[in-house]
Amino acid sequence: MKIAAATNDGANIAADFGDAAYYAVLTVEAGSIVVRELRQKQPQGWYRVAGHAEHRGPAGAVPEAVHRHDDLADPINDCQAVLVAGISGRDREHLETVGIWPIVTYSGPIDAAVQAFLAGELVAS
Repeated sequence: MKIAAATNDGANIAADFGDAAYYAVLTVEAGSIVVRELRQKQPQGWYRVAGHAEHRGPAGAVPEAVHRHDDLADPINDCQAVLVAGISGRDREHLETVGIWPIVTYSGPIDAAVQAFLAGELVAS
């Protein structure tokens, strides 16, 4: 199983999913982390140039922004879940649409959150 975590430093879950620069991708086998990777999320500020703020309005989505959101899941399309401390409803929706379940936890050490997830203490909400 592969689990991602939104991070800025590779060791801790970022306080806000949208502001995280990377995904830590952890391969878990028999309850242990056996492989670690750090993957680039998107270039910083991508949501500003993609019209992120505008596509939340009642007029509907800005097509370019929607395509940029599709890029949100591309780096972790091989993961079943992503650990986050905070996530917007729209980002949650985009991840769930492609089968990646956001697991809300605290901003802190990734390894401890992975162990809590494996123990059933953290579930998709």
